[in-house]
Amino acid sequence: MLANSGDLKSSAMYIGYHILKEIKIQEKDKVSIYDVAKGLKRLGIGSSRQIILGLSFLYAVNIIDFEEAMIWVKK
Repeated sequence: MLANSGDLKSSAMYIGYHILKEIKIQEKDKVSIYDVAKGLKRLGIGSSRQIILGLSFLYAVNIIDFEEAMIWVKK
């Protein structure tokens, strides 16, 4: 697969990885989407579209679940 680093850094998998990493840093069972967005913004991922793609990817592969503004990793 040939892709430049810009394409990879905007992929749903890459953003999903950073979302999971941010949830782990918070060390809570449920994390607010706003806290995750703040953490991603420090990495340069500030677009709501990118965050939604990352969350959709993690939800589609059955890793996370969410209700209203709270996100948690399924066990």
